[in-house]
Amino acid sequence: LKCADLGHLCLNWALHMRWVRRLEAEFFAQGDKEKELKLPMSFLMDRSKPGVSESQTGFFDFVVLPLFRSFRAAFPAVGPMVDNVETNYTHWKDVQAKLDAEKA
Repeated sequence: LKCADLGHLCLNWALHMRWVRRLEAEFFAQGDKEKELKLPMSFLMDRSKPGVSESQTGFFDFVVLPLFRSFRAAFPAVGPMVDNVETNYTHWKDVQAKLDAEKA
């Protein structure tokens, strides 16, 4: 996994969300195929369970932020790109807080 694989995380929120929706649709299509073939459903591929859009804060905490912050430490010129990642993380924390409030 490298920063280029996660480039959409550096985009503004609206563009990032377009990519997240595409990713989730691709994952769910794979899960549908796995279900059709009676295979075990891969993580995040089951549309009856929370998908990518409901697991982003953990992904940012454990993968995205450490990766991009290390990238910035090695290459300070990417600072504005990492700032966008951190802004999107803040948006995801807000989304998660709303989801948590709805479940309470």
